[in-house]
Amino acid sequence: MTVRKTRTVCTTCHARCGAVVYSEDNKIVRVEGDPDSPRSQGVFCGSGLSQKEIHNDTDGRILYPMKRVDWDPKGERHPETRGTSEFERISWDEALDIITEECFRIKDEYGPEAIVTGQGTGRTTNHWHCRLNSSLGLEGWSLAPTHVCLMPLMLPNAFTLGIYSDCDGDMANASTIVHWGASPATQRSKAKMILDRIESGQTKYVVIDVRYTDLAKNADYWLQPRPGTDCALALGLMNVLVEEKLYDSDWIEKWTYGFDELAERVRNYPPEKVSKITGVPADDIVGCARLLGTNGPTAFQTILGPGCMHTNAIQTGRAIACLQGMLGHLDVPGGIPINVAFSAMLDDRITLWDPMKDPGRSDLFTFGGEDYPLYKVFGRSNDPATTFEAAITGEPRPVKMMVFIANDPLLCYENANRVHEAITSPNVDTIVSKDFYFSPTTKLADIVLPSSDWSERDTIDEELFGGLVISSERAVDPPGECWDDWKFFLEWGKRLNPEHWPWKDEKEMVLWRLRELLGMDMTWEEYVEGAYFKLDDGSGSEGPVYKKYEKGMIRPDGQLGFNTPTGRIEFWCDALARFGYDPLPDYDEPAETPVSQPELAKEYPFTLVTGHRLYAFFHSAWTNIPAQRELYPHPFFLIHPDDAREIGVDNGEWATIESPRGRIKSKAHVTYEILKGVIAVPRHGWRDECKELGLPGYGWDQANPNVLVPSRPAEPRYGATAMRSSLCRVKKGVDFNE
Repeated sequence: MTVRKTRTVCTTCHARCGAVVYSEDNKIVRVEGDPDSPRSQGVFCGSGLSQKEIHNDTDGRILYPMKRVDWDPKGERHPETRGTSEFERISWDEALDIITEECFRIKDEYGPEAIVTGQGTGRTTNHWHCRLNSSLGLEGWSLAPTHVCLMPLMLPNAFTLGIYSDCDGDMANASTIVHWGASPATQRSKAKMILDRIESGQTKYVVIDVRYTDLAKNADYWLQPRPGTDCALALGLMNVLVEEKLYDSDWIEKWTYGFDELAERVRNYPPEKVSKITGVPADDIVGCARLLGTNGPTAFQTILGPGCMHTNAIQTGRAIACLQGMLGHLDVPGGIPINVAFSAMLDDRITLWDPMKDPGRSDLFTFGGEDYPLYKVFGRSNDPATTFEAAITGEPRPVKMMVFIANDPLLCYENANRVHEAITSPNVDTIVSKDFYFSPTTKLADIVLPSSDWSERDTIDEELFGGLVISSERAVDPPGECWDDWKFFLEWGKRLNPEHWPWKDEKEMVLWRLRELLGMDMTWEEYVEGAYFKLDDGSGSEGPVYKKYEKGMIRPDGQLGFNTPTGRIEFWCDALARFGYDPLPDYDEPAETPVSQPELAKEYPFTLVTGHRLYAFFHSAWTNIPAQRELYPHPFFLIHPDDAREIGVDNGEWATIESPRGRIKSKAHVTYEILKGVIAVPRHGWRDECKELGLPGYGWDQANPNVLVPSRPAEPRYGATAMRSSLCRVKKGVDFNE
């Protein structure tokens, strides 16, 4: 057989690195990075390289639709045997017919809200998931971790800067780069470029993180704030900018709203006070602020750590957005690009959302919508904790069906013990899980569906990449009867409402989307051949257009300015005030820390930070893949040497981590990398056995940090939870499930 070479794109994480896959007889023989990719320039990580093992693993993967043998949707359901009974193979038609019949039955008896569709991280189907829900009679995502994932950062950017994105900066042209709660060495392919610019003296570098990250040793300033105090730090940095007038007065006068009020607010946060709150030395706060104020343009990358996974998330995001607005490096080379194409991801033409209907209206029910109105309107999802409680108790409304697509909620959501109760609840009639392998959630399902991975499909979410459309082509056919999620939504949607799903296949969906939303009319062959397309911004210019706010290219009404009600950067935000927030950013201590809960901290003295990334894995997946698992064979946690000595735990020794919610076991990694008084547990949970390496799996309950994390209290109006600022204790040794 001839070796086939296919250029495509890896979607294992959000970096979307270009890939070249070599295959023979439908088996992958080699994977390389694509040197022609403008995103990654040939850089490719171990997770992507292990696609060879994943595709070729026809013994371990889920290959066919299956049904739990004890479960009969028209007869006996036996919820008590979930997770213990065997599965039998069925056809895709039978699986889809069962799922659709269950949907119609439940809608008739309980309403569409009793059907919960859960999606995991971006697997290229965000928009089609929303369309499917519209076909069910729902509005929004149904169940997605948008209460902690990016949205608590993106919303403050939208309210403040008029930019509905995470505002990744133009690091390739920046004079100063700031990584705030982000580590590009593990998340992005930009690390080499950043290091080259630092070494050549083209940029200064700032790292703000509770951990000493991989690139922190290269930083001009490394600030290590106490978890959950990033809002105070941002206010302190702005204090220095204001007091020393390290800002452009003309910019502030012409393009911002509420500066005088913000200046008055940040005067309450002098460096000495902020140092006491955050633990960051006052001199470092002053020095860093001076660097930001005098060495622009500045490119920020701010991810989940500071502005998403705390009970003060929205105001933290607001403070960081105001800091960027005060610096004024928006839509300029080296600053914050304004990507006008980003909104295509959730365009109403795909989601079928009615723009004339208020998503916050009282007659539209979402679980937790009354408690978290900002989440209902902008997160457009059910609050997870309220949803899982409803599955257990039936209140305020019953949950009768759950469909999880590329989503393992037991490893995804807070208070995993309670999530397990929900998924095994006898009140839930039907559980469907679509995944690559048998995850802890899939093992509890009634219907199991097989998924194809990135080398085996033709689809990708194109417009998330700063004006770049990336095409993809299937490199190998999926094993067995594995389906792309696009195909699953299409075939399920046709059964629910065929008028909503007129396409023949996924390729037609891709081409329609490009033509309808981006004006790109082409054949499939032209799409694949083109590989990387620069989007037309309407200016007629071949290169990027800067300062679009000065050209009337951002606002829907064509007026100059930013896409905010005032057309300016809104330091004072009336729109947020209508949801009950202070119109200016302000600091509140997170709900469960030694400062806010001193009595609880006597029993649980450490601040727990969960979720930092490792090179090998993305979220909870792939701990069964040898090429990834061999790098991190066992669950571990970071602990400062002083804390380890006090507990008496040595490096590499097993220990038990406990919180008021539960306990897990993990090996101690004793390191100065982490702040004293903080315990850091990676995201991954080591759920799966790796037979090739002889390594055990720890399921959903033995090493999963979400066992420890509270779902309440949460951010007051949005519902973000304390995934990175709650309390725990550590005991030497393991006294359970050995």
